[in-house]
Amino acid sequence: MAWLDKDLYVFASGELKYKNMVTISMNKVYFKNPAYLGEVIEIYGALSKIRRSSVTTKGRAIAVDPETEERRTIIECEITYVAVNKDGKPQGVFKNLL
Repeated sequence: MAWLDKDLYVFASGELKYKNMVTISMNKVYFKNPAYLGEVIEIYGALSKIRRSSVTTKGRAIAVDPETEERRTIIECEITYVAVNKDGKPQGVFKNLL
C-alpha cells in the first residue's frame, strides 16, 4: 500500500503539475492475491476525479513472475490527495481543470 500511495502521488502530481499534496484517504482497497518473493511489482494509476482542491486516483498493483511472465492483480484501490498551501491548509488549485 505504501508503494501505491507514493507512486500514485508521483503520477497525480505529474499529471496536475502540482506537487504540494497530502494523502487524505485510501478507499475501496481490495487485496486480490498475494505477491511472492522474486516477483516484479508493476504499479498503474489513473485520475478518476478532480475537484477544486483534491484529486482521486485509481491504482492497481500487478505481480509479474519473471520466469513465466504470469501476471496477476494483487491490489486495487482509490487514493485521494488534497492540495495544500505552505501552511498545510487546503488550497483550491485545480478549479481551472474542472
